[in-house]
Amino acid sequence: MRTKMIKRVISSILALALSVACGVSAFAADTTDTGTETVNGNVTINGSITPLTISVTHPLTADYTINPNTGTGGTFTAPDILVENLTKVPVNVTVSSLTAVSGGTITFTDVDPADKTWASLNATDSKKYIALGIKAKDATGWSTGYSTETHYAITDTASQIGSLPANTCGTLTLTANFGLGFDAAYTANHSLVLMFNLV
Repeated sequence: MRTKMIKRVISSILALALSVACGVSAFAADTTDTGTETVNGNVTINGSITPLTISVTHPLTADYTINPNTGTGGTFTAPDILVENLTKVPVNVTVSSLTAVSGGTITFTDVDPADKTWASLNATDSKKYIALGIKAKDATGWSTGYSTETHYAITDTASQIGSLPANTCGTLTLTANFGLGFDAAYTANHSLVLMFNLV
């Protein structure tokens, strides 16, 4: 009986010591200010700030189609690229890069749209050259001052499209100039990199 009592007392003392040790480590060191009449005490306030998470939804792929048989100069068809800002504050949307990449049956070389007489390109050049671009489809969702310019893949610098308010969608659209002399069915790939940052 006495042994049980001693064990309980020792357990209680250890638990108390542990809680005191933990409690002391959770608080900053104290200081004592002394003096006469008026005594000033200085306290340093330390803040810790967590960065805001940027959250933007957009498609992983976008497929375009070139049909040289329709229309006067052929037709280029591509889906809208919807960008939704889920961040708590506005974000800027920038085309960081748009570049032709391998992986298709042909790999285009991007040029300025004014560099070629597109309807006159022969089969070799039709399979070689394109002027692929991207821009804001319209003003819907974008803050005032958004860019109406087209960012062509030939451009080697980033282009800011505009800013999207919180919980708002904006739409991007692809455009292209291309030749008509395709002698078979082909595929081609580009890589689009979008950059998002706080306004």
